[in-house]
Amino acid sequence: MRVGIDLGTTYCAIAYIDPKTGKAKVIKNSEGKSITPSVLYFAPDGTILHGEEAKAYVEEGSERTANYFKYYMGDESYSVYQNHREYTAIDLSAELLKGIVREAKEEIGQNIYEAVITVPAYFNHFQRQATMKAGQQAGLEVLSIISEPTAAVFAYGIHGKGTNQTVLVYDLGGGTFDVTIARITDDKIDVLGTDGDHRLGGKNWDDALSNYLSDLFYEEFGVDVSADTETNIMLQTIAETTKKQLSEKNSCKAVINCGGHKGIYEITGETFDEVTSYNLNRTKDIIDKLLGELSMSWSEIDGVLLVGGSTRMKQVKTYLTEMCGKEPMSGVNVDEAVALGAAIRANIDLDGNTTSAESGSLFSIGGTVGAPRFSIAGAKKISDATAHSMGMIAVSQDGKAFVNSIMIKKNSAVPSEVTKPYELGISRHQENQLEVYMLQGEEEELTYPLNCTVLGKYIFTGIQRGNQRKEEINVTFLYDENNIVNVSAVQKRTGTLLDLRIEKAEEDMSWVAGSPKDRMKETVVKPDVAVLLAIDLSGSMSGGRLREAKKAATSFVGQFDMDYTDIGIINFSDQTRLYQPLTKDTGRLTAKIQNWEIDDDGLGYGNEAEPFSLAYDVLQKADVDVKYLVVLTDGYWEDERGAISCAKRCHANNIEVIALGFGAANRTFLDAIASQKDFSSFTDISQLEATLTGIAKIM
Repeated sequence: MRVGIDLGTTYCAIAYIDPKTGKAKVIKNSEGKSITPSVLYFAPDGTILHGEEAKAYVEEGSERTANYFKYYMGDESYSVYQNHREYTAIDLSAELLKGIVREAKEEIGQNIYEAVITVPAYFNHFQRQATMKAGQQAGLEVLSIISEPTAAVFAYGIHGKGTNQTVLVYDLGGGTFDVTIARITDDKIDVLGTDGDHRLGGKNWDDALSNYLSDLFYEEFGVDVSADTETNIMLQTIAETTKKQLSEKNSCKAVINCGGHKGIYEITGETFDEVTSYNLNRTKDIIDKLLGELSMSWSEIDGVLLVGGSTRMKQVKTYLTEMCGKEPMSGVNVDEAVALGAAIRANIDLDGNTTSAESGSLFSIGGTVGAPRFSIAGAKKISDATAHSMGMIAVSQDGKAFVNSIMIKKNSAVPSEVTKPYELGISRHQENQLEVYMLQGEEEELTYPLNCTVLGKYIFTGIQRGNQRKEEINVTFLYDENNIVNVSAVQKRTGTLLDLRIEKAEEDMSWVAGSPKDRMKETVVKPDVAVLLAIDLSGSMSGGRLREAKKAATSFVGQFDMDYTDIGIINFSDQTRLYQPLTKDTGRLTAKIQNWEIDDDGLGYGNEAEPFSLAYDVLQKADVDVKYLVVLTDGYWEDERGAISCAKRCHANNIEVIALGFGAANRTFLDAIASQKDFSSFTDISQLEATLTGIAKIM
């Protein structure tokens, strides 16, 4: 059987579809109540109690209890230690789910395997994932995670009678607040937007009243009630009871016994409203913010749906009636609405078609395949909305700052998908991977500490290297129907779906407030480089010029990171020779340079040869990213026109030519053979080493 579960902060409930009526129905617990306290008690014998039994121990001040753990869903730093083991918020929620499901099975006499579990609309990726894991850990197949206000809309079963209605769902539970605006027609629910605060709920009203009572007692007796743990727990219970009484009465008495003193205080509705006004105003601010984001006003709201036990407070109904111009809608118990709606959602698909838990076919009377379709009251097609924007850390357009590049905006319809191309520099010396820091939140100009939730570092691997230095990666960002983030990537050239590894972002993210240039220095991909050094060994190079050339060339070679560089040497005068093939061996290169001689091996004394043709043949075969030919010459060449033509062939085939002249070299010729204007230079022989070394550093 499929059920809907409202896993609340203070109370939870479970519901199913009654096969006799087709209506959602809450399953009573062992005490015959429709809601169960979200409390656990860890007995010394290892037994874990839940619900009313566990809550009794809380009221006694027992330290073997756990409650309000929903606050910490998705927070890996939170845990409680009981019975010799640690329990995370997921573990505690799973134990609670086990308890309420077990009771539900006993009540209806059927097995329960599948469930839709509700969460506050404003829960983020981590909190939704944690809720899903808790359900799975409890032995359930979690069909989906649905927002509490959306579930409530199902429960109210509004059909509109031919008229579209826009409703505001005011969901104030024990520990969370959500507001959702939805448009409802006969057969569809469109969630237009949502907002909320998962740390604002009825407990905040209890705390405000508790603090007020504590102050009254201190003023009268000089005793700090909050200093005593047991008395403080008692005070919390008194505050909660007073709050509930004021939902029915105009005033009531609160009695506090502590330190031999007894304080009796009459609390009126007006006093309660004044003491807790901050909390109500906080909900007003959130509603106004949502209306502003949707460019709507209260005049466009046809009605208000109340969800959560805390909406029974008079101040809530008064405020909403004043703003909407009519009293909130009625017809469903505010404690049960979310579970009832979840039960409906558990038995329909996104298009509103009812399905069978056993077969996935259309739900039918008795579960018999082929029987007439069974209509589920309140079943509608659903289009939910994102509660948070999804983005990634990127560099601003001016390159001066990191920003949150939003991929999917808050209040977009879900499922929602966006694909964006990225160009990635490729290296042959290390694993090529694309790293994406995913964010949830609205802050676009990033500051530190971040006001966005960092979902993690999404690392894509398996990128294949082609002939080009860069590869295009198409990254797809998706909010699925559970409002959970999914990211995937495909290498465009190969069509390959890349492997994904998700890592925690580093604890120190202060770099987001710094310069992208500083960050890029740490992650730059170094290119593979091939360099041919062509030296003019004509007769005019004899003596001091050759000594300076050897000295300069040795320094030149020493500037390169040979893990990424191959260097070769060409000697030319009347002939051209590949004196040293491309190598990473700097020792061999240095030895070769020191052995330079005029007319070595019959090279000649004149200027008839050019190095470009040989360099072209050598570099075309080199499997590298960047190719350079550095030419050192001290005089005129016999066939400058032919040499220029051969140099241009190199230019056309992505071989960068750098021309460095000294002595009687022709400056106009140097400009012509260089592949770029800035790649030709003329220097004094005494400055040859410094000039050539500077060129190496630029390369």
